Amino acid sequence: MPAIRTFIALRASDEIRQQMAAVQSQLMTTEADVKWESRDKFHITLKFLGSTELSIIESLSFAIDSLVKQFPAFEIRYTSLGAFPNLHNPRVIWIGTKSNQVVLDLQAGIERVCSDFGFIKEERAFHSHITLGRVKGTRNLARLTEAIKTITFEPMQSRCSELLLMKSDLQPNGSIYTILKSFPLQH
Repeated sequence: MPAIRTFIALRASDEIRQQMAAVQSQLMTTEADVKWESRDKFHITLKFLGSTELSIIESLSFAIDSLVKQFPAFEIRYTSLGAFPNLHNPRVIWIGTKSNQVVLDLQAGIERVCSDFGFIKEERAFHSHITLGRVKGTRNLARLTEAIKTITFEPMQSRCSELLLMKSDLQPNGSIYTILKSFPLQH
């Protein structure tokens, strides 16, 4: 059966992505060995599905749509700049959100729906964030971590009104994302 690489996400608004790109630009001045994400790819991954058979996309979409109809559109607040697993050993540079019960409930619901389709439940605790870049080496790592600690991060807020089923095509220069389906939250 043919399959595509997929994930389920909340995308940041254009304005928020622009503000995040400005923070990312400050971090880029450290010239650390980081593969920076393009701003059009900034999103919160609720569930990475990986290889997904085309034959289940329609029924999976129907199940996601049924779930999403139970959730209102909501405000999301981006409040912090950080790194996974931590600043002493950064692998992923991110902007995190304030804990939001709607996001947590939505993500838990997505996990349940996806497990019904045979997707493995994520064991790690969910941490709502947008990835700015992935550390590839140690060049200027101390400068990068110092910048993360010292950049004044102004909280940002935007309305989240849809959930997206995304396709990810791996290319030599990085992945290309395509929206397969949009699921509007209730207004």
